[in-house]
Amino acid sequence: LTANAGRGTVSGRASLDLSSAGGFGLDIAVEAKQAALIARDDFAATVSGPLRIVSSGTEGRISGNVVLDRSSYRLGQATAAQQVPTLRVREINRPFGTPRVRAAPTLWALDLTARAENQVMVTGLGLDSEWSADLRIGGTLDAPRILGRADVVRGGYEFAGKRFELTRGVIRFQGANPPDPVLDIVANANIQAINATVTVTGTGQRPQIAFTSIPALPQDELLSRLLFGTSVTSLSAPEALQLAAAVASLQGSGGLDPINAVRRAIGLDRLRFVAADASVGNKTALAVGKYIGRRTYVELITDGQGYSATRIEFAITRWLSLLSTISTIGRQSAAVRISRDY
Repeated sequence: LTANAGRGTVSGRASLDLSSAGGFGLDIAVEAKQAALIARDDFAATVSGPLRIVSSGTEGRISGNVVLDRSSYRLGQATAAQQVPTLRVREINRPFGTPRVRAAPTLWALDLTARAENQVMVTGLGLDSEWSADLRIGGTLDAPRILGRADVVRGGYEFAGKRFELTRGVIRFQGANPPDPVLDIVANANIQAINATVTVTGTGQRPQIAFTSIPALPQDELLSRLLFGTSVTSLSAPEALQLAAAVASLQGSGGLDPINAVRRAIGLDRLRFVAADASVGNKTALAVGKYIGRRTYVELITDGQGYSATRIEFAITRWLSLLSTISTIGRQSAAVRISRDY
């Protein structure tokens, strides 16, 4: 047999047992070449290597020792396996009175070892990075469980438009389903004569983020310089409110977070303050945004003093977007945004 799997292929042999009393038996041994085995929004994997699929009809096992040619994991977006839709079927030529027979679902167990020297892409929550990995994948096809670790090869962490370069990174998978790895990530950046360090710990679904600096600064002062490029004593009232929300979010204390509280209450996908920009002509402004479907994002911006703008982003593919901006001062712009992993 030969088959396509994404851009890759699988080839091998198969034997089938049509007389098995317990169900439909099969034994498949294949060699994968850059075959896309998993293609979910939160987790995807393209592999090469030998795979064995054996089933007695009611129970099956998928095993193998493969190399991860390329894989991706998106933090904060784990989803359970989607339910298989029920198809409307009309059965013909069944003898009258014969009961309808439904095949019992096969429980597929996983026993896979996967290694990768690089090309394990981890994104989300501000992280954009490449890793090596040594993983053991068990559990079942509906509820995979991943054990092992990934170590950073390169990458960065973006916060408030500032990029921090990764200096240490370990992601440990401990068998949770959906995957919820333990994080140990450190990144550094030099900003305004300050050496700032961001540390990400916790898990993929509940990360804990902390900031430190040399020379040492209080966290609110450090965040003020990262967010607005100025000391906390020079902030405007809206900027101070946004800073308070950021500090409360990082502390995870469940304290006052008025910006996100308002955003959730009125059903918005994004609510933020935009700093004054003399080149554009706006004062400190409020921006509200909403996704219309999965591809279109619309954002309205106003400073309450005569300036307003509408921004529209349309995602053509996962890596290509069109952006358009129209403002009250007569400025119009269009741009193309390309995001691609190499």
